Amino acid sequence: MKSTSAKLLLAAVFMARGTSFLFSKNLLQSLEPMSILAIRFMLAFAVLAIIFCKKLIPFDRKSLKGGFILGVLYTICMMFEMYGLRLVDSGVSALIENMAILFVPIYVAVLTKTLPKLKTIFCAILALIGVGFLSVTQLDKGNGLLGIVLVICAALTYAACILVTEKVSKDCDALAVGVFQIGTMGILSFIISLAGSNFTMPQTQNEWILLLILVLVCTCFGFAFQPVGQKYLPAEAAAVLTVINPLTASVMGIVFAHEALTPLKIAGYVIILFTLFIYNSSKKHKSAR
Repeated sequence: MKSTSAKLLLAAVFMARGTSFLFSKNLLQSLEPMSILAIRFMLAFAVLAIIFCKKLIPFDRKSLKGGFILGVLYTICMMFEMYGLRLVDSGVSALIENMAILFVPIYVAVLTKTLPKLKTIFCAILALIGVGFLSVTQLDKGNGLLGIVLVICAALTYAACILVTEKVSKDCDALAVGVFQIGTMGILSFIISLAGSNFTMPQTQNEWILLLILVLVCTCFGFAFQPVGQKYLPAEAAAVLTVINPLTASVMGIVFAHEALTPLKIAGYVIILFTLFIYNSSKKHKSAR
């Protein structure tokens, strides 16, 4: 797969994932976070296992191990995301989580003992400023500050997920890794939900519809194909493309959930859009590896 095709695939993946914030926000009004995650990822694994059974059996141990590692990391990330999402707007939650843009090059710099590229540093600073504007808009909510902290923790974990995904997808079948990752997330979420004695099933038709959208669009496509796209891109390039995720969530939150659009929010959105534009204005990062 060419670099351009990989970018287009990741863009579609992150757009699909971006829709999950609004659907999850609605489900959180009646269901517990871990119940939503357990049902979502177990059903998604069942669908993907049926579709790609020939690719998964006999399974590759490297793919299974990579999927398990990513599944553990993403379960932690999703826990932070879901509990934070209950306290802040869906669009703001998605955009704060996109601070992974800032953390990925920092992680890379620490691991390689080198400095990130100046362009990357500049984009990370711009993204942080944009996140700062959006964070201020949530401080007047009852537990808004706690929600922001939880989503920042999700961003820290998400950045680690991006880096590990890049490493894991290079050595084995990327699609198999994505499927095993989803299965791991479903099982872990179910265990955690049972341990907390708060596992609940959807009771209404609307809840099942929202869950099925999460399963088919946001998970079967949005999660399983991320390792496929990342296989042909450096982690920092993938991290910047994640901007599409919160922008999608923000637009949906404003249009469908009628979340307030204030001057500070507009400023945050514009800054993030500008960040994406200037980072992709040059093709130099194609050879970043």
